[in-house]
Formats: sequence, structure tokens, C-alpha cells
Amino acid sequence: MTDLDEVRRALRAQESLAPDPGDVLAVAARRIRRRRTISVAAVTLTVAALGVGAVGVLDRGTAVVPPATLASPSPTAATGPAAGGKVPPDAPATSLEDSSWDLMFWAVQPHFASVHYAQEHRYAFEIEVRDGTAPGSAAAAKPSAAGQLPHPQSVMWQDGPDRWVWVRTTKPVTAAEMLTLLAKIGTKPPVIASPLKSLRVPGGQKADSFTAEPETNTLVLCPDSALGKAPLDSRCFSLIVSLTSRAADSGFPQDPLPLHQHRRLGAYTLEIDSTHANGQAAREVLDSVQLTR
Repeated sequence: MTDLDEVRRALRAQESLAPDPGDVLAVAARRIRRRRTISVAAVTLTVAALGVGAVGVLDRGTAVVPPATLASPSPTAATGPAAGGKVPPDAPATSLEDSSWDLMFWAVQPHFASVHYAQEHRYAFEIEVRDGTAPGSAAAAKPSAAGQLPHPQSVMWQDGPDRWVWVRTTKPVTAAEMLTLLAKIGTKPPVIASPLKSLRVPGGQKADSFTAEPETNTLVLCPDSALGKAPLDSRCFSLIVSLTSRAADSGFPQDPLPLHQHRRLGAYTLEIDSTHANGQAAREVLDSVQLTR
């Protein structure tokens, strides 16, 4: 199901009750954000390419390139700071150093990190870094000649014994143009003005995924045995901090985290999803949140 389908389904499900449209769209947007952060397959090039102004309710869109199979990670592999220990985690140590592209958001999971850019409200560019061994079609090292790029819009290479990189764009670039962009990928972490500063992590929980975008953070906490699993495990918590004016009061009954709670902190809305059994623990997480401003 695509993100657009998700919004349409939400509207259809509530149509007979004639709800406030803002509440329905808030629920749909919340679910879209969470799904994006918990799924490494949620490639987000299409809607991001349509422009920053289109991301409000529909978020970042749907996959336009099938994701590669995630290789078995090595215990010593490193994609840079990953989700798991520190909350919130640090930004990945990779970025596109080209001022003609605007940074949209970055996301991390254990053994996975991605950074997304947009250009001219038309195109998208994504850098994805994963631990493990690259697919067989990937280059053995970062390409250094245009002839090594048979498909310039999607390029993979092994970037060390236990790390590989996938770069893709919706922009119709030539091999030479893509090679120029690849040369501008560096190790400087991307900087986004996100609000989440700290929170109290419940015992036995770790960061399963984290996304930073302007004025918004999405965090999923799960126990070790549930990290990286899809669909989301019912023992997890899903938190969104955003600069919004309203939050929907309820989730969907079929959601593995059906209890939705929220509070306001300054200009920000804090929302957390959990099971009803974990409702008190979720509220304590919500009340522990500290923001950077």
C-alpha cells in the first residue's frame, strides 16, 4: 500500500462518521511517518521529488526503485552512528556536499542510514548506507569513471569489508553528471534543526529507528528481540515530535499500537503510540521529553 493509498483509506474509513478532516489526515500522516522510519524498504524519492510543499500530509511518497535485499550484517560493521544505544542517535556520517540540493531528512536504524535531498521542487537524491555485503550487481568500489555507471540514476558499491552504499536520484542525469555528484559525497554529518533533545527510555527498550527532518522527529523504541521487525511489534513505542497545531485523539483499532496519546510542549505537539497495556509507560515517556527549544 502506498502512502497516498494510506490517506485515501483513512478518509474512506471515517467518511460515514463525517469527522473533522484535519483529525483524519493527522492520523494518516502519523502512520505514514512511522511506517517510513520502521521500514528500510520505504524509499521516498517520488513525492520528495515533487517538492517540499507536497510533503505535509502525504509525507515523502512511495518507492520508485525496488530495495535491495538487506545482507546479514557483521557485528563489527558500521554505517556510522546507528539507532540502538544513544537516544536520540547522532546523524549518519555521510552527506551530499552540493548547495544546489536541499537537505530534506535523514534516518537511521541499526545497520542502516539514509540521507535525502530535493532540488528545484522537482527531483530527489538519496544516499543509503548499509552494513553487510552489497548485492552482486554492485561495483567493488566507489565508481571513478563514467563507464562504470551503466544505470546512472541508481549506483551501488561496496564501501569496505562490511559496508555498502546505494545512491539514487529521480533526476535524469548522465553518467558523467552522476559521477560528479558521487565525488561530492563526503563524511560530514547532515545538519537539520530538529526539536528532540532527550527523553527517558523505558527499561529493556532501544531505538529501533529515528528520523530527523525540519521541526520534526520520529522515534520508534523496541525491545532487542523486536528491533528491525515489520510489521511493528506490539511491545514497541512510536513517538513523533512535530511543529503542528493539532493531533488526532485516536489511532486505528487494527494498528499493533492502538493507543494514541499526545501533549503540547511549547509550540510542539508530542504524540506516542503504544498498546493499552503499555499506556502508563508510554505516558511517562511522553512526559519525559525535553526539546532543544
